[in-house]
Amino acid sequence: MSENRKFLLLILLILGIFAGEKLYKNFNTEKNKKESKYELTVTRNAYKDKNKPLDINKVTVDTMLKNGINLRYAEGIDEYREITGGFQNIEELRRIKGIGAKTLEKISGKVKVYEKAKRNKLYINEASDKILLYFGFTKKEVKKIRKKQKENFKINSNIEFRELLDDERYYYFKDFVQYERY
Repeated sequence: MSENRKFLLLILLILGIFAGEKLYKNFNTEKNKKESKYELTVTRNAYKDKNKPLDINKVTVDTMLKNGINLRYAEGIDEYREITGGFQNIEELRRIKGIGAKTLEKISGKVKVYEKAKRNKLYINEASDKILLYFGFTKKEVKKIRKKQKENFKINSNIEFRELLDDERYYYFKDFVQYERY
């Protein structure tokens, strides 16, 4: 091989290395990484805890899938957490469409609520029926809410909201229900 050809190959090799390094750095910048609200924590005892139930308020969809939870349910759990802030108890799984008593029984052995999640604010005048059901309203209560909104265009205050529910239900919802976005 001639000296010129060797020199040219060396130059191309060096340029290739620099270009590859630049592409790698750009690919791994923070803004290109997918942001997630949930963290994966691996401990030294991860293998010992293999049969330990997953924390339903932190587990990723991928981890749920690897642990035998159906994709539709895993995505429903993720959506529920995103909308409501997370689970207070395992029974709330029943609020996700398709999860009945039998499915709850299967899933409840694989997941657990280790710490109750803080509820997100519920903007009641913007919420769909699905969101209201996720937050725990009954179908009957959703109908009352819709009727009140139809009469007044929206629910304006705790006083109007209070008229729709019994005492126990009102006091459960009053701290996270909002009427306007400020």
